[in-house]
Parts: sequence; structure tokens; C-alpha cells
Amino acid sequence: MNTEIFDSAVPAVEVRGLTVKFPIRGGVFSKVKDFFTAVDDVSFTLSQGKIMSIVGESGCGKSTLVKSLVGLVPMTKGEFSLFGMPVKNGRAESTQKTFRVSDLVQMIFQDPFSSLNPRQTVSEILTAPVIARGFSFDESRSRALELLDRVSLPSGAMDKFPHEFSGGQRQRLCIARSLMVRPKVLLCDEVTSALDVSVQAQILHLLDDLRHDLGLSILFISHDMQVVRALSDDVLVMYFGHAVEYGPADEVLTNPQNDYTKKLLASVPTIRRG
Repeated sequence: MNTEIFDSAVPAVEVRGLTVKFPIRGGVFSKVKDFFTAVDDVSFTLSQGKIMSIVGESGCGKSTLVKSLVGLVPMTKGEFSLFGMPVKNGRAESTQKTFRVSDLVQMIFQDPFSSLNPRQTVSEILTAPVIARGFSFDESRSRALELLDRVSLPSGAMDKFPHEFSGGQRQRLCIARSLMVRPKVLLCDEVTSALDVSVQAQILHLLDDLRHDLGLSILFISHDMQVVRALSDDVLVMYFGHAVEYGPADEVLTNPQNDYTKKLLASVPTIRRG
């Protein structure tokens, strides 16, 4: 993919007024009686090469928001652009070329155990996305081996199945799979919450290294404020589907203006002597 056509001055992701509503059905014929608003009029900008964290308690709409960007959840209303290109029907169009959103954006899910097909080998899991795009098996396998090395897994992993790996190793496989198509944006949905604390740190360091080495922009969903503080350039705080605070991480986390943000920060456990 030729990424040189992207102007480095434009945001990697720009969202304006994004709204997601789910129909509430009832009655004998399951007619739509009302709508549940999961995400309500949210706007933000992710700069190129930066990490923006989306935080909030469970059920606030974080995952629904990012899933709508890749078409896993239908967007009811709003505008979404990638590298200055408006996205419509899963495609972003520039003056030179039309891209599928999946060419530029890939998602890493929370649970590495259910994210990988247990009936496929690592080789099949990693090569399938690029073979589907017309690459040869040899090219695809070479790319897979390169990425296994980058995520610190041995080449011998290619012929193994997902159940033969630990949780941290599986998440590394999920990261490698997401990078196979050379995306420019990663959407990370609670990627460390199912892992041990020591493994969480390894995965976070890996993501930060990949961000610098590959020039990635990352949307990072989390409810762990300590992780957010260590990793983020910008922070978006969500509460019941609304964006209640948004700005540079240093400002939001050290001088929060919204009461909900203050409560989130106050809930972080601390060790007090006395």
C-alpha cells in the first residue's frame, strides 16, 4: 500500500457527531418501539502517530464507539474520515485511490482466547488476510514470519494451534494478525484486561514500540487509569454514551474539569502509609 499519499498534517482519524442507536423491539411482530442510544454525538480527533485513550466504566459505549468505525456496529449518524478522506460504506476515497477501511484500520479485541480460530494453525490465521488480498502464499508466509519475530514469538509457532499458547502469547498473535495488512491505525479494545499484570506491561511496551517503529496511530480503550496515564497522548472520557471530557492526557488526568472524570481518578487504588 502506498501510504505516501497521506498528508502528515491531517489527522489519522476524525469523528464528528458519531451516534449509535439500537432498536428496542416488542410485541407479537417484534416491531420497533423505541431506540437505545449507546453513543450520543461524540466527536474527537486522533493525530497521526499518537495514542488516544477512551476511558469510562463498563457499559459507557467505549467498545460500541470503536466498533462502529470498522463497521462491526452500524453508525446511526455522524461523519468519519481517515487521513482526510471521508469514509462511506466502508471505503475511504482519495484523489488517487479508494481504500477499504480494513486496509487502513485493524482492531485488536479484548479476549485473545476467543479472537483466534481454534481450528486454524498460526500460519493459516496470519496468512489468510493477505492471501485474500491477492498476495501469494510465499509472500504471505514471509510477512507472517517477519511479524512473529517483531512480536517476539519463534518461527516454530507457525505450525501450532492457538490452544498451545499462553494468554500473553495469544494476544501477541492477535497483534501480529492485525499488522499483516500493514494498517496505519490500530483500535485496541481492552487488550490487556484479560492478562496477568506482568504480561500486561509487556503488551503495552510492545504496542508503544510498534507505534514508534511503524508510525501507527492507536485508539486505546481502557478502564485502567494507571495504564491510560502511562500510555496516552490524549484522553476521551465517556459516561452513558456521552463524551464528558476530552483533551491532552496531562491536562485531563492532572486537572480534570468534569465531576465524573474526578470520580474515575479518585477510584484508582493507592497505597497509603499511616
